[in-house]
Formats: sequence, structure tokens, C-alpha cells
Amino acid sequence: MKNIDKARLAALGVVVAAILFLAVNTISQTLFSAVRVDVTEGQVFTLTEETIPVFQDIQEPIVVRIYFSQALSEASPRHGVYFQRVRDLLSQYSALSGGMLQVQYFDPEPFSDVEDRAVGFGLQAVPLGDIGEVGYFGLAATNSTDDQEVISFFNLEREAFIEYDLTKLVYTLSNPQQPKIGLVTSLPVDGGMTPGMGGMGGNPTPPWQIMDQMRDFFEVERLDMAMEEIDEDIDVLVLAQPDGLTEVAAYTIDQWILSGGKAIVFADPNLESGAPPQGGMPAPSDLGNTKTLLNAWGLTLEDDVIAGDIQAAVRVNTAAGGRPVISDYPAWMNLQAAALNQDDAITGDLKNLTLATAGVLTKVEGATLDIRPLIQTSTDSMRIASEKVIGLPDVVALFREFEPSGERILLGARVSGLAKTAFPNGAPQGVTAEAGEDRVHLEEATAPIQVIVVSDADMLADRFWVQESNFFGQRMVVPTADNAAFLINALENLTGTPALSALRGRGQVSRPFTVVEDLRRDAEQQFRAKETELLGRLETLQGEISAIQVNQAGQGEGLIGDDDQRAITNYRSELLSTRKELREVQRSLRENIDQLEGLLKFINIAGVPIVFGGLMICVGVWRRRRTPTKVAV
Repeated sequence: MKNIDKARLAALGVVVAAILFLAVNTISQTLFSAVRVDVTEGQVFTLTEETIPVFQDIQEPIVVRIYFSQALSEASPRHGVYFQRVRDLLSQYSALSGGMLQVQYFDPEPFSDVEDRAVGFGLQAVPLGDIGEVGYFGLAATNSTDDQEVISFFNLEREAFIEYDLTKLVYTLSNPQQPKIGLVTSLPVDGGMTPGMGGMGGNPTPPWQIMDQMRDFFEVERLDMAMEEIDEDIDVLVLAQPDGLTEVAAYTIDQWILSGGKAIVFADPNLESGAPPQGGMPAPSDLGNTKTLLNAWGLTLEDDVIAGDIQAAVRVNTAAGGRPVISDYPAWMNLQAAALNQDDAITGDLKNLTLATAGVLTKVEGATLDIRPLIQTSTDSMRIASEKVIGLPDVVALFREFEPSGERILLGARVSGLAKTAFPNGAPQGVTAEAGEDRVHLEEATAPIQVIVVSDADMLADRFWVQESNFFGQRMVVPTADNAAFLINALENLTGTPALSALRGRGQVSRPFTVVEDLRRDAEQQFRAKETELLGRLETLQGEISAIQVNQAGQGEGLIGDDDQRAITNYRSELLSTRKELREVQRSLRENIDQLEGLLKFINIAGVPIVFGGLMICVGVWRRRRTPTKVAV
């Protein structure tokens, strides 16, 4: 009887527990729907604080239309999960806007009016099977003046950047009047034609992605290298490799800065991403007048050297001894957060920057301006002669001969303070009377200047910060470094626009195995030195054998003498042993890495289950010992 009562009580307890579970879930959904706990490492599902004012400051209604095919969710569950995340973000954005952001959802079924509207907005249809069915997952947004922004398809490759894409879209529609940027550059940022054979024809090259990024937030106006004046509506100057900047233009910039203008300068002593040469080697950079301005601002761009960092070296495909190899290239640097000033608004939220053959900045002796480092190498750096990286550099030799200096090399800085003019003798010859008649020559800044200087311009080129793919005929771009974010951050900081700079891709941060990287780098440096020695010995042996054979051929004898034959046999034996030793050195390159990799695999695959099983056994033994033994009567 007692056993029956216990069974009924147990069943009743299960029913009550189920009812309580459902009740708690219902009540929590009602009372705590706005409460969120984000336990992800990068806070992927938490809105960035700096983006909140973008939605709170919307002054006119914005309608966002989401077109999502349920058939796409059935065919690709990942897109269904992605859609829920987009919906969740837009729900939060709408709440922040106080209703000014209106979100509508549509399922564009085949041959419906909804599908026609989706196609009319330019949304991308993707095939779902072999029977011709298509699916949509895109967005079309409009403001009260019929400005339109579209995301043709929410590609999974950009899922980590969804907050950036959505917020940028809303910001663009709610802020049609954008700050104006004056761009002075010799770089082919707007695309063009690559020269063909004999300088004829060629292939078109698209505009650089950096221009799309700038034009998303700012109005951009190209300025001439020989300008004599700068319009009053220019908020910030961007000098991106101003090769051939005239003395008159330099004077114009100098006076504009002293009168309160702001500038960002990318000056590269070893440019790799300029316009393709019409023939032969690319022309050397002409930064003479730009360096004059930098000197006045307290900085020197050193001549004939570039910066290298073995710790940040990018791995590249190259050739050594006539065979392809993969090696670290210290002249190309992928600088992590430790190399960036985390206390500055421009670089504080960045994760990594990729620079290529960047120059070396040093502070002018006796300079009184405040020069705050923004980008620096690690202490595993050295100055590399520019001549070693021109044309086709010997990457393996640079890696093998690298000797860290122990100092951090300055690559980017923020300059402020009361600067003096770079032209103490007044306006240079060539300034027209019309341009100079209303201009008062300034000897010193009327207020502290605000200038940002970077010793690399290649970082603006697509190949150093984006990865491109083709998605049904559309160009899909995914950032691999924060190069564009650095420029946008700097422009936003100098113009005082809302801080969209924090909208970086979260949840896709590279987390390298630093221990493995250190092991690989140390082993490879030892390997390269030994490899060079063995390759030299192989070349010598081959030369000795060839010399004997050539000598016999020159004497016209048909047979090689016994002594020479024994010498060749010895050389070939040594040749075989040397090649074996070379293979052994190559094998040992990854020995420590493979051992560590094996250990990690064991821990991940077998270690955790073994530990968990051991704990369960211990708990079972402990409980058994605590349970009193019943003695039969």
C-alpha cells in the first residue's frame, strides 16, 4: 500500500513540475521579454553602446521591408537561424527609435505581387532546387524623401557583420547630409584600366572598396595635386600617397591646417599598390613636399628604409632554390591589438591591421607638438633597406637574416598642438595673386592642429584587407582586417560624426594559437639557416660532378677514368646523404608542432570523456560508501 502511495506521489510530482515549468516560461516571456543575458565571449548578441544613438536620433520615419522565403528556411536551416537574428536586431532597433523605424516582413511566394516588389527593389533570388524554385532573403528600406537602401541578399559570409550592415543602412537614410571629405591621392582608388600588351587595351579594374566605405558615411570630393585653395565646406583632408604634390598645394594645405583644418596622411616610401606601370619598374614615390609638411608637424619619414616585424609577419607563397615554399614575410605585417593604441578612440576597438612595406616614422628632435602613437611594431622589429623589397624580394633571405632590434617602430601617430608653418619665408612662387590676395600668411596655428599620419598607403588597397567572392554574379566582400575601419574611425573622430566606428565584425575574430605560432617561427628560422647550408653543399657537389664531366668531354675521351669515376661515385653518395639530411631537416620543422597538435587532439577527443568518466566513477563509489548497508533479519 505504501509503495502505491509513493508511486502516486511521484507521478503527481512530475505533473506539478511540468505545470510549474510551463508557468515559469510563460510568466518570464511576459515579464522579462526585454531582459537579455549574452554569455558569448565577443558579446555577439549585445548591441554596441555607440550604435544606440543612431536609432534614438532618427528624426523621420524609415520603413524597412524584409523579404524572406519560408522555403529557404526549409532548404537551409542556417538561413532560418540567420533570419531570426536579423529579426531580433531589427526589433531592438525599432524599440530604440520610438517607432520611427518601422519593420515589415514579407514572404515572396512564386509569381506573387510580393515577389514582383522584391525583384523591383533589386533583391537577389537564389535557386533552391532543380525544379526552378527560388528563395529570397533581402532587405529594402526607404525614408520619407524616397531615398532607398538595399541589401540584396543576407549572405552567410557576412553574418558576423550584420549589426554593422543594418546600422550603416539606417544611418545613411537618416543622415542624408554627410560631412565632406577632400581626397588628394595618386592611387587608382576609383579603378581604371590595366595596361595591355604594348600599352594598348587592358582590363578594367573596379574601384577600391575603401572608396565605397568612405562614401557610405561621407561626401567625397577629389582635389588636385596643384590646388591653390580648399573650399570652406571641406571638413577633413585625406592625403593618400600624394605623389607629385606641388609646393603651392603643400603651402595651401599648410595654411589650411594652421587655420583649423584637419587631415589624415598616408605617406608610403615603398608603394606596392599604385597604378600599374606602362613598362618596366614602377616610378619611385615623390613625397618631397609631403615630407616638408610632416617635418613641420614634428615627424620625419626616414629615407631608404621600411619597417619589418617578425612577430607580425604575413605568411606568403614564394620560391627558394627553384622550388615553391611558404615563408613569413616580415615586410608585410598583420598587426594585432597589442600593436594598436587601445586608449585612443581611433584604434581602441580595432583587432588587427595589415600593412605592407610601411615606412619608419620618427619624432623630429626638439619637436614640441604632442605626438601620440597609434600604430607600432612589436619589439621583434628591425629597419629593412628599401632596396631589398623592390621588385621580387628574396622573402626567405629576409626571414633568415632578420635580427630583431628590440625597439618598437612608429608606423602611425596622432599629432596635435600649436604647430608652426612649414613655409617660414611666406608663400612660395607660383601662388597666383587671385588665390593669395585674401589670404593672410599664418606663422603659427590659431588653435591646436589635429593631424593623423600613417607611413603606409598599401593598407588601403583591397588585397590587404578584404576577401572577395562571387555570389550569383554579385561581388561579395568580407573584411579580413580592420584597415577600412581605421580610416572610418579617424574620419568620424575628426568630423565629430556619430561613433559608428564600433560597428566592427564581432564573432569572427581571429584567435591564433600563439604557442604554435612561436614554435613554428623558431623552428622555421633554424630550418632556413640549415636549409641554406645544405642547398649550398648540394650546389657545390653538383658543380664538382659537372666539372669532371665537362673536363672529360673537353679531352675528347669516351670513358671517364677510374679516379674520376670514384670521385663521381663519392660525390653522388654525399649528394644522396645531403638530400636525406635536407629531408630530415624539413621533417623536423613540424615535429614539435605535430606533437602539440596530437596532444590537443587527444585532450579534445579522449581527454574530456576520460576525465568525466573518472569523475562519475568516483561519485558512484562515494555514494555507495555513504549508503548504509541493510542487514537481513
